[in-house]
Amino acid sequence: MNVPPPSDGQPSNPNRDHVNALAAQRIIDSKPFLVDIKQVGEILPELGQYDVLHAGPPLSGWDEATDVLKGSILGALVHTGLVADLQEAELLSRSGSLNLLSASDHQVAATYAGVITRRTPVFVVENRVAGTVALTALNEGRGKALRYGSNDAQTLEHLGWIEGELARILGTAVRASGGIDLFAILSQALHMGDEGHSRQKAASALFASIIAPHLCGSGHSPEEIMLVMRTLAENEIFFLPLAMAACKATMEAAKDISNSTIVTCMCTNGVRFGIKISGAGEEWFTAPVPEVRGQYFKGFKLTDATSVIGDSEIIETMGLGAFAMAAAPALARYVGGTFENATKISEGMYAITTVEHPEFTLPALNFRGVPLGIDTELVVRHSIEPVFSTGIAHRNAGAGQIGAGFGRVPLQCFAAALEYVDKKN
Repeated sequence: MNVPPPSDGQPSNPNRDHVNALAAQRIIDSKPFLVDIKQVGEILPELGQYDVLHAGPPLSGWDEATDVLKGSILGALVHTGLVADLQEAELLSRSGSLNLLSASDHQVAATYAGVITRRTPVFVVENRVAGTVALTALNEGRGKALRYGSNDAQTLEHLGWIEGELARILGTAVRASGGIDLFAILSQALHMGDEGHSRQKAASALFASIIAPHLCGSGHSPEEIMLVMRTLAENEIFFLPLAMAACKATMEAAKDISNSTIVTCMCTNGVRFGIKISGAGEEWFTAPVPEVRGQYFKGFKLTDATSVIGDSEIIETMGLGAFAMAAAPALARYVGGTFENATKISEGMYAITTVEHPEFTLPALNFRGVPLGIDTELVVRHSIEPVFSTGIAHRNAGAGQIGAGFGRVPLQCFAAALEYVDKKN
């Protein structure tokens, strides 16, 4: 692997170049496969009934959570049967009895404000090269969803079907498949108009076509199979959490390499944005959550939006999402209105990454590999903040998505991370 020298003529750190190349190679070598659907408690038995996993770096407690996240927590407590209704859920939440934990600290990826408990059925994704595992909840689809803070009876009834019948039937098919290669799907989807984050139409369709034969041979009734297939066909973002878990299982393989400045995690809890880097293990480096620029659905504006939240920025650490915006012309209007602007965003990320991914390529850039391996040192040196894609939700719990756009990870996170690893080494 060829690691380019710093472009500004400053002397390089040979040891750091070496360990960063090692981290990048572990990422490239990774092979994440979807292998099962299980309840979180089966994989993480240490989680208690009052433990709630949320997106982003750790929160100090209930009072710090955004309204959208609070709505999701209340709905999850009712949905899992810990309380009888939303009023009781709020009393429990305010009592201090809940343990709000960062999903990322437990090898879990939480979509937007969605929360995960020990009873949540999750996709189990295994990196078959490194042996790392990542978990993520099934996608509810667009519209009213718990991940947007909706917790009315209709939302929870739909979630019950997703986490009940759909998880049960789909789990049978996933196990029968022997494992589904998620990076093979993402690689192909990049050539079909997806960028791996905000646009999942191609990847979701490819997943449906792969799982269909295993569903048909699963022994379930034709009516059950038809309902599952219809759900997959109608949910164009079904693959999003699978992409997140694939990237999470991959980036876990690049952790704990002494002196490495490669970013292994990026996410936000609605209050702070946080990153982790390989050479600092599980240490968080945070900054106030940044503003998101984008396009709003008809009738909505910037003042209607909640602050950005979610673990899906793990996708950008893999060089996908906004880093691969050049692959998705349909998203151009969300990042400045033209495909040329979208392409420039992708091209700008090569200055802060160490390599190009050999399997994730961009047709619009003459099949150049996506920019991979965000180097904290290069981010600070060039003062280029990594870009990320995101949906935009209403600030009121339950109102749902009102737009989409992109933001920049605060430079402060990277400056703190670089100072930490420099002192440590």
